[in-house]
This record gives sequence, C-alpha cells and structure tokens, in this order.
Amino acid sequence: GVVSVASAGNDGQRTLVYPAALPGVIDVASTSNWDIQSTFTNYGAPPVWMAAPGEGVMTTYPWGTYAAGWGTSFSTPLVAGTAALMLGTNGGCTRPSSVPWDLAVAHPIGDLDMGYGRLDTYQAVLACRVLH
Repeated sequence: GVVSVASAGNDGQRTLVYPAALPGVIDVASTSNWDIQSTFTNYGAPPVWMAAPGEGVMTTYPWGTYAAGWGTSFSTPLVAGTAALMLGTNGGCTRPSSVPWDLAVAHPIGDLDMGYGRLDTYQAVLACRVLH
C-alpha cells in the first residue's frame, strides 16, 4: 500500500541502481531544460519508469537560502510529489497501486530509454480523476 519512488542515478549509463531497480519502485531519470535526456542520467527500461526535470531545479538550501541543483535526486521529488497529489485529490485515485499507471500518462520525449517519458503532473492527476 505504499508508492515507492527512487532516482535512477547519475552515472550516464544503462545500469541498475538500487533501490530504484527493485520491483514495484518507480525509477526516475532526469531531463534537461530542453526536454531531452540529461547527459548525466542513468537510463534504460528496465529500470527507468519515467523522467522528470533534473537540471537547474531551484530548491531550498541551508540557512534560509535557495540554490539550483542538478541530478536525478532533484527529479525524483517531482514524481513523488505528483504521486502524493494524485492520492490527495478528490478523484478516484485512492489506491497506491493505481498511481504508477496514472503517472504513465507522461509527455513522450521520443527516447525509449526514458520509460514512459517526462512527467506531466497535470495529465497524471487528470488521468487519476478520469480513469478511476
């Protein structure tokens, strides 16, 4: 009954990284600001389920400041947050087991190594509300 999301890793290789490669885990790669595979991201299906922006992501930083970060560790929270948003909607996505398939309503980026494509939060939440 849990949605598990993990980063694919930043070795720029087609390789398994744990815990992302475990069964039932949504493995997240990184896309650039131009919506293509980041040069540093691990890729391939399996293990990659989908991708999310992971370059120049603005985030909080120690001492009340902000900074930009690069890597699949910045892509993964976008997918995890979308999964939480989906489960929190008033729609039909009430079971964690349905979340991965609704997340698959991603924006295709023309690269099979990026799984279902780049995360599309709006479409994922909409699919969650409509398909269930």
